[in-house]
Amino acid sequence: MLAATLTFGLTEFDKATLDIEHKQLPYATMLALNDTAFGARKAIAQQMVKVFDRPTPYARRGVVYERATKANLESRVVLHGSNWGGGLPPALFLGPQIEGGKRSHKAFEKQLHALGLLPDGHVAVPAERTKLDRYGNIGQGQLNRMMSGLKIDYRSAGSNRVASTKKGKARRARGSRGGFYFVPKEGSHLAPGVWLELGFPMRAIYPVLLFVKSPTYQVRLQFAPVI
Repeated sequence: MLAATLTFGLTEFDKATLDIEHKQLPYATMLALNDTAFGARKAIAQQMVKVFDRPTPYARRGVVYERATKANLESRVVLHGSNWGGGLPPALFLGPQIEGGKRSHKAFEKQLHALGLLPDGHVAVPAERTKLDRYGNIGQGQLNRMMSGLKIDYRSAGSNRVASTKKGKARRARGSRGGFYFVPKEGSHLAPGVWLELGFPMRAIYPVLLFVKSPTYQVRLQFAPVI
């Protein structure tokens, strides 16, 4: 008579199970989380191209994802909130597009406001004749010349240097090509903003920036899933 004996090793089974639980599952979960977050970030970047008019690479790079690790099984898609690259943090200028509300002042607007040139509750927008870059913004070089012409110590985006002046006093200083940049005094017949006066061969003035009331933005960019 033949006999067969089957021995089931629970110890080895438990060991193999624990190996899968503690090593393989966390790794697989980490990969799944990171793939999901990467896909979500890509989808938001594609959405930005659809809902915004020519978003800059700087704005698109502002949407980042934080990787999960085996020790921390959590990944997130976030807006970059630090002052990286010298510019306005993406979390500040994209925030109102996601949650609604008023946008934050840009660096040069903060300086104009601190000097009493930009009224409370207002922002600066390019005027009709102002040359814009391919993304529809005033170029950094032109902005630097304007701020220099106003005798404001502004050297780059993110700068917070402010020259001293009396609040409400009009700024008038020589700008590029023999022109003068100035901010009209309160009560002037000229629209509030930054103007450029040109001399030779003929005298002409036109606005470079206009000061308008800060708009209230509606939600445009769907960042978080709707539940």
